[in-house]
Amino acid sequence: MSTKEQDSALLTETPESSVAPANTSAVDDGGEVISVSSVLPVTAVEAVDVQAHVANTSHDSKESTGIHNNEDSGQKDADNPTASVSIVAEALNDVSLSDVPPPEPDTSTVVPLPAPTPLLPNSTAEASTANSGALSKDGDALQSQGVHWAAQRSGESERTAFGPPSRGLASPVSSGSRSSSGPDIVQVSGSDDEMDQEEAFEEQQQRLFRAAEERRQQRERRAHSSVSSEDIEVMRSGLSSAREHTAPSELRILNGTFPEGLRGSLYLVGPGRFEVSYNVQRELEQATRSYSFGHLMDALPLLTKISFDPTERTIGHRSRLLAKQLSSRIQMEHGVNTKVPGALYMSETNQTLLNKFIPKQAHYATPEGECCGQSIELFVPLQGSSQTVVCTNHVGALQNIDPVDLHPRAIVDFKDINGAFKGSFSCPHMQYDSNTREHFSVLQDVGFRSTTYSVVAISESQPEGYVVASFEAQASVLHSFAITQDYVIVPVYPYSVPVGGVTYRWSDSLLETLTFDRSRPVVFYVISREYRRVQCMYQAPAFFGLHQVNAVQEAATDSVSIDLVAYEDDRVLRQLQIKNLRQPSADFSIPSGQMRRFQLNGVSLEATKFVEARSRPSLIPMAHSLVLRSEPVELARVNPIVAARPYTYLYGLGHVERLRGLAAHLTSTTMFNCIIKLNANDASAQPLVWSRKHCYPSEPVFVPRSDVEDDGYILSVFFDSMRIASCLVVLDASTFKELMIAQLPSPVPLSFGHAKFAI
Repeated sequence: MSTKEQDSALLTETPESSVAPANTSAVDDGGEVISVSSVLPVTAVEAVDVQAHVANTSHDSKESTGIHNNEDSGQKDADNPTASVSIVAEALNDVSLSDVPPPEPDTSTVVPLPAPTPLLPNSTAEASTANSGALSKDGDALQSQGVHWAAQRSGESERTAFGPPSRGLASPVSSGSRSSSGPDIVQVSGSDDEMDQEEAFEEQQQRLFRAAEERRQQRERRAHSSVSSEDIEVMRSGLSSAREHTAPSELRILNGTFPEGLRGSLYLVGPGRFEVSYNVQRELEQATRSYSFGHLMDALPLLTKISFDPTERTIGHRSRLLAKQLSSRIQMEHGVNTKVPGALYMSETNQTLLNKFIPKQAHYATPEGECCGQSIELFVPLQGSSQTVVCTNHVGALQNIDPVDLHPRAIVDFKDINGAFKGSFSCPHMQYDSNTREHFSVLQDVGFRSTTYSVVAISESQPEGYVVASFEAQASVLHSFAITQDYVIVPVYPYSVPVGGVTYRWSDSLLETLTFDRSRPVVFYVISREYRRVQCMYQAPAFFGLHQVNAVQEAATDSVSIDLVAYEDDRVLRQLQIKNLRQPSADFSIPSGQMRRFQLNGVSLEATKFVEARSRPSLIPMAHSLVLRSEPVELARVNPIVAARPYTYLYGLGHVERLRGLAAHLTSTTMFNCIIKLNANDASAQPLVWSRKHCYPSEPVFVPRSDVEDDGYILSVFFDSMRIASCLVVLDASTFKELMIAQLPSPVPLSFGHAKFAI
């Protein structure tokens, strides 16, 4: 069987001893639920697949302690699996190297030191004979104590990694005077005997030290190469730190063939590093500690690029960790120093209160000094060029990245683009109008009494940008918004800020500052792009949303419809804590979102009333809500050619268990494990589903092939928890037939991350 056939067999067949990842429940092809345990035995074939990820983890541990190897050496380590396979196999079969006893020190050549023979006057010879036995016993006792002392010093050297004792240490049998119960006796050792004793004693100490040092090195080697069951559980969860591959490489196709006519590059951003190790100096030794991010959206990002060349029929790959300077600063400061309040979603900073008064803006001005991994945009005009890949976060930072080799060029704040762009918070998802070539975003300037929202726009023809409109409302968690040809629609979700915003000023975690308020409505602010002002407002019962899918303006009915994934509250955001996803408790679950349409009717009429009321209407009209599909879905996308236009099909992620209606899995604890295609205009149409056992896909990206709405390709990177590997899948958007699967060189963590395709 060829290598390609073997890899295909791994994707199409599940070994008998294979089980699902810890913290998941699997459903077989017949719909039968398979429950699994947390410690997972695997086959020898899987051990070979695991070894590459173990090598990556070892590489990351070196990198996290400030030791940065060059790319060539790192690649050679990954390409040499021989040393790791046996270690992984031993760990997976519960064979612990820690059970092997340390080597005993070799003392076979140690010669006991003889009791010294005193040189005495003739007048005291008889007294010497009477006391020689006592002196001999005393000398043996001193020698025994000296050997015991040397062993203790050797043990201390082992713990503190000190060098061997110097020659200046006193011998356990010293020269000088000694008193006894008999007559006074003066003991004087000969110079040759004294030197022999010192050399023998020092040789023994050297031998003990070498044995202790060898045991210490053995422990270090085991610690860096062995794999515990906890490590394997984290690997299988898909939430272990990733490895970057900055040098270009070619992906190997496992199933299918190269998709005909597919040209361009897929850019994928998501979490890359969840822990950063640092050293702590103790009194006599150094200890290693680790800072861990608490929330999935706080982790340091990984950017992946996958390129398609239809001429050569090859698939290229690169990846890069984007916040290395921030990682180094975490190592030095043993935690995160945030530049503004609420810069983290839900992570501890491991810093004292005094750090809030230390200026930090200069630290974040470096190209990799900030964590920008919540969304990705293409061709945003920054620093005189529109040939950019831009990664964003929720605190107003834009990371300008070279689209070819992925190296970060600079960190740009919105206020650096235009002084009128004020706000400490920003919407991670920008909106792009392909007709006017404008990029829109929303900023929040949080105050003690109210928050000022500013809708801003930049374009290649106007790179300095302009403020479209501003309005005041309560602070909110805003992840995305919507645009049409004439309007920008900003949903403000119901949140309360305790103590007039005082807690916000002193808190580093956004979700610990803002509280979702079910008693208040969601307010849609409709902003005119032409008149640059708020036209009108609509309200709806409390709900929460992360991602807008599409917005359509209908001139005939003078209405605007907004399609989004809606939740009852913001629990979906609070459940994305890394510890919950790695080891979920019995009551843990990720809420399901529904595709809902909010209809804003009579926009022109309501705009007239709004102007007459001087922007303070006594009655805010209701937005009519309609459930488009009952199937749970998230990270939904449409064909980009139907953006801001009427559409039929959408593509997103879901749970196979919930789609099948299994009551035991209506609150599945797993991340999304299937890609679905839904008809937004026909609720009775059956969804098309792609899934594989133990595989968890990322956000699907639609690549058009023609002007037909569902004629194109669906691209997604999925994580295989059995093989601890990531692969790219390409589907036919019309039939959902699997066209190709290609394996990435190392695993990409699971995430709520996003992707864009550039031609």
